[in-house]
Amino acid sequence: MKEKIQDKKIAVLRAALELISEQGFQGTPMSQIAEKANVGMGTIYRYFSGKEDMINALYINVKIRLAHCALTGYSESMPVRESFLLLLHNIADFFIDNPAELFFIEQYSNSPLITNATREEGFRMLEQVHNIFKRAREENLLKNLPIEIISTLAYGAILSLVKLWLSNKESLSKTDFDAGVAAIWDAVKR
Repeated sequence: MKEKIQDKKIAVLRAALELISEQGFQGTPMSQIAEKANVGMGTIYRYFSGKEDMINALYINVKIRLAHCALTGYSESMPVRESFLLLLHNIADFFIDNPAELFFIEQYSNSPLITNATREEGFRMLEQVHNIFKRAREENLLKNLPIEIISTLAYGAILSLVKLWLSNKESLSKTDFDAGVAAIWDAVKR
């Protein structure tokens, strides 16, 4: 029974992601989310106290999946540069395969709808990712900038590269894309 309940919650989150990514928060009524998820309105309120609570749960859901994907194939024994490039490729793959998540994260990461507690939880989920940057700093491989700036530069660059790929994938080669990912490392390394 618990699996069936979980399926409904996931269906609500997926419907919310799709609709909010297309129509925005204000343009997506809860009734439309319920209809798309094929559940009753009461079912949504069984899981979420309101739309903002659902947005915060969706944010965490996306961050969990992003963190899992980002660390696929990663081992702490890997050299830092290899870890960094793997991380960037994995993040790119996640967002290329899930463009709605890209647009959602971009729209809501700095939104007042996302609570500080949710942001902190999202950050904790990506702790291993941040450890790669810390290792690079400890090995004196990064420019002399705060890690927050280095990670923001790398994350912003990979998101821009993904958006370029999504809008021009017919004209961009995989070789050019990979060279772009490597250039992100070049931009932040010492």
